[in-house]
Amino acid sequence: MTAETAELSRLAHGVLFPALGRQTVPKWARSRVAKGLGGFVLFGKDLASAEQVEELTTALHDLREHVLLAIDEEGGDVNRLEPYGGTSVPGNHALGRLDRPDLTRAAAYQIGLSLVAAGVDWNLAPAVDTAVNPLSPNGIRCFGPDRARVAVHAEAWVEGLQAAGVSACAKHFPGHGLSSTDAHLGTPTVDLSREELVKHYLDPFRAAIAAGVDSIMVSHVQLTQLDSVPATISPAVLTGLLRGELGYDGVVITDALEMHGISDVASLPDAAVRAIGAGADALCLGAWAFGDDVDAAAAALVGAVRDGTLPEARLREANERIAHLGTRPRADGAERDDSVGARLAQDVAEVHGNPVLRGERALVVRLDPTHSPAQGGAAWGVEEPLRAAGLTVESLAVSGDTYNAAGMVKAEIGLFLDEFGADADVVLQVRSPHRFAWQRPVLDELLRRYPNCVVVDMGVPGDDFGGFRGWVRTFGSSRVCTQAALRALLAKA
Repeated sequence: MTAETAELSRLAHGVLFPALGRQTVPKWARSRVAKGLGGFVLFGKDLASAEQVEELTTALHDLREHVLLAIDEEGGDVNRLEPYGGTSVPGNHALGRLDRPDLTRAAAYQIGLSLVAAGVDWNLAPAVDTAVNPLSPNGIRCFGPDRARVAVHAEAWVEGLQAAGVSACAKHFPGHGLSSTDAHLGTPTVDLSREELVKHYLDPFRAAIAAGVDSIMVSHVQLTQLDSVPATISPAVLTGLLRGELGYDGVVITDALEMHGISDVASLPDAAVRAIGAGADALCLGAWAFGDDVDAAAAALVGAVRDGTLPEARLREANERIAHLGTRPRADGAERDDSVGARLAQDVAEVHGNPVLRGERALVVRLDPTHSPAQGGAAWGVEEPLRAAGLTVESLAVSGDTYNAAGMVKAEIGLFLDEFGADADVVLQVRSPHRFAWQRPVLDELLRRYPNCVVVDMGVPGDDFGGFRGWVRTFGSSRVCTQAALRALLAKA
């Protein structure tokens, strides 16, 4: 291999950020890092304990100078480290409801300290979409539906995280809070003019840029009045809007190229070339992208430079920007305060009626929402915490595709109350039930038959549960939000 070929290969590898796939350094990763791989995005399946995380990140950093390690640690419902030594805080929706930018800054700072301790350089957060559409799949991850409020909290979150020494990433540019489509499953569309986008729609990203955000993630949303392709591969969006109108000169990373929002439009190698050409600097390949995908993307980028499709200068510029990530001074001496998240969760929780459980036994019925790939495999709900508190807990979980879900719920509750008495405790767990058409009839029927049930809603508010004996809203399902619900159920201060 000539020196020229080796350098081009290094530049191509330098913009790639695949997943890792294992809890130790896999064989495939070593050779790609040696070729110049930019780094990795860590996902939940890569993590097992605080000790394992520290050993893994140390081993990855030892492979080469400036191997960047990124993660999705938004706080709230989307987290990777919370179960493995990370801190727990309410998510953006809860922080937006509290509407105290100083508290948002404090929460992000605590997340930053936990990432420093874990050896992570780059946090792919915060989400600064504005959840105008009540059916948005990202609603719980957003600071709310008011763009001005989102902008204020976006700035505070970025400042808090980066003060701890971790690079932040405002996402998902240009924002798809108007759409109800999950970009993991399809291409969201936003039908706004360039004037509307520039005048107000992009304000949260302006605020993040003003705060000095180190990176911005571009989503797979299609701005129908600007281009016929997703923003990920659109020069009009990346070079025209983000670089031109907003004047942003930091790192732009794509959302995962394995998501249907882009993979239905372009294959990974094609999307890699088109995204870099459009103005992106770093390519998130996806949670299930390993050595073969790295090789395919790198080969496509090298080939595009050689055939004149992609200027080598564009690749070189991207590498130069990426070199600045993860270089902020680390707050190594600062002491983490995990009580911050607990206090915020308690402050934001709402208690209505009388949700206090009256006995030592409960049936917990969970109406599961559609699973979000962004959330990973994180559990939610009060079943296990109630058991840990000493209660005898029976449980039933159903989802939209559960056979005879409504019948199962009605029968199980009827059986439980017949066995233990009409005043026995039944807890209904939901998360943004207004987003799922099948849940409303179930809840209406339960209200008619069993109004003594207690409801715990851990999502974005939509439905009113005033007919039930009592209900609790936590505005998120992180560990501290669950603890806040538990305190209400058990009447603990």
